[in-house]
Amino acid sequence: MANLVYKRVSPDQQSTDRRNLVLDEAGIEDPVAFEEAAGASSRLHPLQRPKFAELLVYARPGDTVHISEMFRLVRG
Repeated sequence: MANLVYKRVSPDQQSTDRRNLVLDEAGIEDPVAFEEAAGASSRLHPLQRPKFAELLVYARPGDTVHISEMFRLVRG
Protein backbone atom coordinates (compact mmCIF):
# COMPACT_ATOMS: atom_id res chain seq x y z
CA MET A 1 0.00 0.00 0.00
CA ALA A 2 1.37 3.37 -1.03
CA ASN A 3 0.96 6.85 0.42
CA LEU A 4 0.15 9.11 -2.52
CA VAL A 5 0.53 12.85 -2.00
CA TYR A 6 -1.11 15.44 -4.26
CA LYS A 7 0.17 19.04 -4.20
CA ARG A 8 -1.04 22.06 -6.11
CA VAL A 9 -0.71 25.83 -5.85
CA SER A 10 -2.53 28.35 -8.01
CA PRO A 11 -0.48 31.45 -8.81
CA ASP A 12 3.09 31.30 -10.04
CA GLN A 13 4.22 33.27 -6.97
CA GLN A 14 3.22 30.50 -4.55
CA SER A 15 5.27 27.45 -3.67
CA THR A 16 4.40 24.13 -2.13
CA ASP A 17 6.42 24.94 1.03
CA ARG A 18 3.34 25.19 3.26
CA ARG A 19 1.85 22.00 1.82
CA ASN A 20 5.17 20.22 2.38
CA LEU A 21 5.20 21.37 6.01
CA VAL A 22 1.66 20.12 6.65
CA LEU A 23 2.38 16.79 5.00
CA ASP A 24 5.74 16.43 6.81
CA GLU A 25 4.02 17.09 10.14
CA ALA A 26 1.52 14.35 9.31
CA GLY A 27 4.40 11.87 9.32
CA ILE A 28 3.54 10.22 6.02
CA GLU A 29 5.97 7.38 5.38
CA ASP A 30 7.55 6.91 1.94
CA PRO A 31 5.25 9.34 0.09
CA VAL A 32 4.85 9.15 -3.67
CA ALA A 33 4.33 12.80 -4.64
CA PHE A 34 2.31 14.18 -7.55
CA GLU A 35 2.90 17.93 -7.81
CA GLU A 36 1.17 20.18 -10.33
CA ALA A 37 3.23 22.89 -11.96
CA ALA A 38 2.73 26.31 -10.40
CA GLY A 39 -0.04 28.19 -12.11
CA ALA A 40 -2.23 25.18 -12.95
CA SER A 41 -5.66 26.71 -13.37
CA SER A 42 -8.13 26.33 -10.54
CA ARG A 43 -10.81 26.50 -13.23
CA LEU A 44 -9.87 23.03 -14.40
CA HIS A 45 -11.83 20.11 -13.04
CA PRO A 46 -9.47 17.97 -10.92
CA LEU A 47 -9.67 15.15 -13.48
CA GLN A 48 -8.30 17.57 -16.10
CA ARG A 49 -5.20 18.36 -14.06
CA PRO A 50 -2.28 16.31 -15.39
CA LYS A 51 -0.71 15.26 -12.09
CA PHE A 52 -4.02 14.40 -10.42
CA ALA A 53 -4.95 12.26 -13.43
CA GLU A 54 -1.50 10.63 -13.18
CA LEU A 55 -2.12 9.93 -9.48
CA LEU A 56 -5.42 8.23 -10.30
CA VAL A 57 -3.75 6.00 -12.90
CA TYR A 58 -0.98 5.14 -10.42
CA ALA A 59 -3.30 4.42 -7.46
CA ARG A 60 -4.13 0.85 -6.49
CA PRO A 61 -6.70 -0.55 -4.05
CA GLY A 62 -5.44 0.01 -0.51
CA ASP A 63 -3.39 3.12 -1.35
CA THR A 64 -4.01 6.27 0.66
CA VAL A 65 -4.27 9.67 -1.03
CA HIS A 66 -3.08 12.63 1.07
CA ILE A 67 -3.95 16.24 0.20
CA SER A 68 -2.71 18.98 2.55
CA GLU A 69 -5.80 21.13 2.04
CA MET A 70 -8.91 19.70 0.41
CA PHE A 71 -9.80 23.01 -1.22
CA ARG A 72 -6.62 22.68 -3.32
CA LEU A 73 -8.43 19.86 -5.08
CA VAL A 74 -12.05 20.97 -5.27
CA ARG A 75 -12.07 24.77 -5.16
CA GLY A 76 -13.36 26.57 -8.20
